[in-house]
Order: sequence, then C-alpha cells, then structure tokens
Amino acid sequence: MLKKLIVLLFFISYSVQSQHFVKGTMSPTNEKFSWVALYQFVGSKQFFLKNVTLENGKFSIEIPENSAEGMYRLRYEMENINFVDFIFTNKNVELEFDPSKPSETIKFSTSEENILYSNYLNQTNELKQQLNSIQYSYFNLQTENEKNDAAKFYEIYFLKYVAVQEQFEEKSIGKLVNHFIKASKKYYAQHLIETPQVYLNSEKKHFFDFINFSDKKLINSTFITQNVLDYVFYLNVSEDFEVQNILHKNAINEVLGKQTENIKIKRDLITTLLYAFAQNENITIVDFILENYYDKLPNEYKTDADIDTLLESLKLVVGRKAPDFSWEENGTAKSLYELNSAETYMLVFWSTSCSHCLNEVPELYEYTKDKTNIHVIDIALENDSLEFEKYTKIFKKWSNVLGLGKWENNIARNYEIVSTPTYFILDANKKMIAKPEFIEDVKAFFKD
Repeated sequence: MLKKLIVLLFFISYSVQSQHFVKGTMSPTNEKFSWVALYQFVGSKQFFLKNVTLENGKFSIEIPENSAEGMYRLRYEMENINFVDFIFTNKNVELEFDPSKPSETIKFSTSEENILYSNYLNQTNELKQQLNSIQYSYFNLQTENEKNDAAKFYEIYFLKYVAVQEQFEEKSIGKLVNHFIKASKKYYAQHLIETPQVYLNSEKKHFFDFINFSDKKLINSTFITQNVLDYVFYLNVSEDFEVQNILHKNAINEVLGKQTENIKIKRDLITTLLYAFAQNENITIVDFILENYYDKLPNEYKTDADIDTLLESLKLVVGRKAPDFSWEENGTAKSLYELNSAETYMLVFWSTSCSHCLNEVPELYEYTKDKTNIHVIDIALENDSLEFEKYTKIFKKWSNVLGLGKWENNIARNYEIVSTPTYFILDANKKMIAKPEFIEDVKAFFKD
C-alpha cells in the first residue's frame, strides 16, 4: 500500500512540475485592455491556445502540457497592433511591460533565455542606432576633418558591436535563443561607405547573410517572415508607382528564390507576402505573386479557401473588375457587363430616405445628364418602390435600379455598402478606376 502511495505521489509531483505558466503585469494598467490570449507559432502561423481575464493589470496563463519549445505570443487586443513575444523552453516565464509600448518596455524577471535575449536586443539595438546614425550623417559631411572624426567614431562603435555580438553568441551556445541571436546579427562594413547608393546596394546584398532559411527554430516564429517583409517594403522604395512595383517584383523574386527546397516554408512566405500586399490594396503585386508563385505550388500545399477569402477582400479595389449585377429596365433585362454604351460608367448607391442623398444625387444628375460619355446607374436602396418611382421620372437619362431590402439587398451586400451615397467609377471594361467619396470628388475626377 505504501509503495502504491509513493508511486501515486511521484506522478502527482511530476504532473505539477511539468505544468508551466507565463505570468505578466501590465504597468501602467489600462482599462482598454481586459484580456490576454496565448498563441503558439507553428511555421509563421499563430495558433490560439487559451485566454484569461486581466485582473488589475495582472494575468497568469498555464502553458498546455507537452507544448513544444519555441516562440510564443501574448495578444491583448484584436487589432494585433501591440503584442509580446517570448521564448518558451519548458520553464516558467514572468514579465512586465507597458501595454502601449511593449517592445520598448518589456522586462523579464524569470527565464534565463528571455532575459538574455532582451539584454542582447537592448545592447545591440543601441549600437546599431549609433552606427546607422554616423553612416547617414556621413553622406552630408563637407570637410575632411568632419569625415575623419566620423570615421573614428564609426570604428569605435563597429568594434563594440562586433564584440557584443560575439559575447552574446558565446553566452547563448546550447540555448534556443542562440538561433535568434545569430540570425539577428547585422552586416556592417568595416569602414564608412561613401555614397547612399553604394550603401543601399550593400544593405540589399548582405541583408540575409546571417539568416538560415532552413532553421526550424526561426521557421516556427515570425523572424524570417518579418525580415522578408522588411526587405521587400523598406529596402525597395520609389516615389514612382511603376518603378516601385518593379522593385517589389525583383525583391520578391530574390527572397522566394532563397527558399527552393522546403515547399512548406516557401508557401508560408508566399502567403505572408500576399496578405501584406492585399492589405496595401496593391493588386498588381498580388496578381504577380499568385501567377508566378502560388499557382505553381503543388496542390497539397495550396490553401485555396484562404486565398479565395483574400481575393474576395480585394474585389472592390481600384483596378479590379466591378462585380456584375442585373436589373430590369422598361421590361428589358439588363446587366452591368452587357452595357457597351459609354467610355465611363458610374454606380451611385443612394436612398430616398437619406437626406444627404436627396441633396447630392439630384445635383449629380444635373452635372452628368448631358455628358454622353458617362453612363450612370443609380441603385436606390429602398424598403418599397413608392419614392423610387418618383425619382425614376426625374432621372430619365440614368439607368434606375430598385434595390429592395435596403442594406440587405444583394447588390448592396456584394458592393459592401454601409453608407449612402457611395460612388464607383468604372472604365469601358467595367474595371474600377476611382471610388470618389463626395460629389466634389466626382466632379474633380471628370475635370481631370
């Protein structure tokens, strides 16, 4: 009996010891935040584990048993603007941070790996800022004395940076954090670079020098994807939109060319880039990535449901073909795509119950009624046809469409209408070319 009791106590003790937690304090407390959620990174994707309610700015979350070592994330707002990442190595983690600026204020009181990484980032980021500042100011220096002084300071900080980097790499040998410390190393030339263009070329050439795209520890975090996004968006910039797109395409070719063997990682990078450019509503680059990379993935690696959702979110972006719809006009069935009567088409979503519309839409009619190169289709979102029929007699030169059901009308929902009036301007092929906000914007568009 005693032996069984000892065995039972052993298993209870083991179970308690194997359960780990992350504890935190938000300081100062902020009523805006009421919960904290824990996520685990698998690849570059975040998987929800659990959430807890904040109590006076404090929280404690048990990390599920048998959770893999790696990078985890704490989120405390839906927008995911602010968050905290930490390394889990089967040990408890305790931290404190200001929720309005977590990355600048985070402090770990337990977890050797997180303390080490936090100290590393604080020290190296300060040295990087100094080196970058000296290099940027060097481009504008005029005298040899100024340049010589800058070169001396640069050499001092360069040697400090090299020493600190080596120190932390050595301290972290055998630890998970070593993967992130080595990959965070930044290339610096031993001497100041003379011109901005040569400097930019150097930055691009050496940007990924210390990142191993096959490192599983880096893969199960946002480290690689974030660096890819930084490279594509911040080192390839032009004020000219067409040139900008060329730079983006070249950068995408470069970073995706670095990952040719591991298809899963390549798929994650492709998806990350797709979502980033979709967020910017850059459909030119979205289409480029789809055609040249996503569509060429093996079928088993495609996530078509996610891509369909992404494309659905872009259906109303300037440059996309407007969604088709049909209506009846004077007893004849018509549809948007079948119209071929003008160089430009304008869709106007409005309602006779909208006082603002009753001022603006008749004004718009007067402005467009004699412009033969513009075909206006007004979609009146109504609960009944009574007022609509009255305005149909006024707007004789427009195509008048009755959208019964108001906000729930199929056309309105397809065009995601949430307010009236709403305008869309299309070219002869029904591709969206503008989405003016006010009637003044409509007039300005046609004057241009």
